[in-house]
Amino acid sequence: MTTTRTPGIALLAVVGALTLSACTPASGGGSASGGAAPSAAGGDDGRTAVAAINTAEATAGGRAFELERGDDDTWEVHVAVGDREVEVRVAPDGTGVQSSRDDDGIDADERAALDAAVTTLADAVRIATAQNPGRERLDDVQLDREDDTWAWEAEMISGTTVRISAADGAVL
Repeated sequence: MTTTRTPGIALLAVVGALTLSACTPASGGGSASGGAAPSAAGGDDGRTAVAAINTAEATAGGRAFELERGDDDTWEVHVAVGDREVEVRVAPDGTGVQSSRDDDGIDADERAALDAAVTTLADAVRIATAQNPGRERLDDVQLDREDDTWAWEAEMISGTTVRISAADGAVL
């Protein structure tokens, strides 16, 4: 009986941790317990990227669908607000907005895919960085269609790409 309970308990712990991290406020800076900075080994656990996504979504009032790391480690987050795209530039720690501007209209197919996506951009960041723990830094993530299947395409600085299903979060 113990062997069937252990995986279930472990799964509940993981789901609980993901749920709590999704609810973490975007503000609050870099407290000692926050650990938002990349690790000493040069890797990135995605927490600053998720904070940047949360900050941008709260600022623009929509749903993020693209994330890019700038040369200065700032985050450029594209947020769908109705049929418009708002580009929000967020500080490297993910908590401060440096600028925000209305960009172009969002493509209707991309908007429909974003609305249908169960997996969020923040979820995709968590999944992609979990696939490459402590080894690589996240460079960009975007919603992409291949063979009529929408997925989040996460690229690491090294060029490694992780594709995550927008429908169910599975690594493709």
